[in-house]
Amino acid sequence: MDTIDTIYGEMTFPGRSALRVVRVSGDLSKKAAEKLFDRHLALTKNPKTAVRGKLLDLKGNAIDDIVAVFFRNPNSYTGEDVVEFHCHGSEGIIKILSSSLESLGIRKAKNGEFSFRAFVNGKISMKEARKIKKIMEAKTATESSAVFASQEIIERELNSLKEAIIDILARWEARIDFPEEVPQEEIKEWKEELSPLQKRISRLLEISQRSRQVREGFKVAIFGAPNSGKSSLFNNLLGRERAIVTPHPGTTRDILEEELEIGGLPVIFLDMAGARKNSQKIEKAGIERAVKIAKAAHLVLFLFDGKKGWRKSDEEALSLLSGRKVIKVATKKDLYKEKIFPKNVVEISNLSGYGIEKLIKLILSSLKASIPKGDFLVLDEKEAETVQKTAQFIKEAFSSIKQRDEVSAADLLKRALFEIDELFKTESLEKIYDSIFKDFCIGK
Repeated sequence: MDTIDTIYGEMTFPGRSALRVVRVSGDLSKKAAEKLFDRHLALTKNPKTAVRGKLLDLKGNAIDDIVAVFFRNPNSYTGEDVVEFHCHGSEGIIKILSSSLESLGIRKAKNGEFSFRAFVNGKISMKEARKIKKIMEAKTATESSAVFASQEIIERELNSLKEAIIDILARWEARIDFPEEVPQEEIKEWKEELSPLQKRISRLLEISQRSRQVREGFKVAIFGAPNSGKSSLFNNLLGRERAIVTPHPGTTRDILEEELEIGGLPVIFLDMAGARKNSQKIEKAGIERAVKIAKAAHLVLFLFDGKKGWRKSDEEALSLLSGRKVIKVATKKDLYKEKIFPKNVVEISNLSGYGIEKLIKLILSSLKASIPKGDFLVLDEKEAETVQKTAQFIKEAFSSIKQRDEVSAADLLKRALFEIDELFKTESLEKIYDSIFKDFCIGK
């Protein structure tokens, strides 16, 4: 990563919009302001002040009425001279500005290069860089609100675990190396010393599991007999037409998947083939795949045609799920008044919207109930991997103690210690960029 070049990148999402902001960082930032902004003297003499003026092309022609801000090093995000051009959201304006900057010897930034330079220049720490990455990756309100507390707690927990491992290793190594001078404890005492580590790592594993589940999303399968309204509900939940809806049974053969945020949780809805025993070969393959995926989902919405009532075909379709967590849903409420259904059936109408809100609340409460109780923290991929590997080594150390193999147990604790150290150690700048910054957007 070349940190000498002056770079530019769009801070806002590309595309037609009210405003688009282009950031420039490096030694040529001031030159860019002088060449491309008519009020450059007012701009550079008043750092951190928004100045209104004209954006110019390299021939001196005004092309937009903009606001610019200049930051003098080291008082900027990157620690370098920085200028920001706040333009109208025109693709043409951005193209002219980008071309002008490149003609001045300023190259387009790589993903995360502004934040990487901030790290290199001491403007943000490794801890802050990880936090920025988590903030940018957060997809839901629940995940976003947990980011700020997560970093401190995770580091505190892992460092506390590290100190506990070091304390145990000190005692174990003394017993192993000096058996005649240090009292030798019974296997019961060795296991009791290791027990607190197991409790600590078990708690971190639970936190890691909650983090993974809330980040990856909860899968909700929309399942039922053909023509029971699955695709209509799927479209209704999405607020747009995603699945084909016809009066003919067996229309959906491929599984459709879409993610929504409901109550702060990411929910992945799956629209799948209608389930029935007597079907054509191609449809049967789709049904078998649908059953397999539905069984692996966190929750199943089992739909049946409320107008026709609960039938044998519905009973057969439900039996395919073999005890999965299910919410039974009677559709087409707009076509009937009163019907006798099995217990705990939610009645809805995809046409009028009747019962949809109630169904969404049931979905949310069911998914929240499946999340283990306790704090929710956001772990990135490397943190989660560290917790998993550390837990495995501690588990294996406990097994070695049971077999009275104290030397192997001590070696396994050393490997657990190594995993924690690897998370916090200072790596090469190239590795740091690859592990943190390369997944950022260009303007960050």
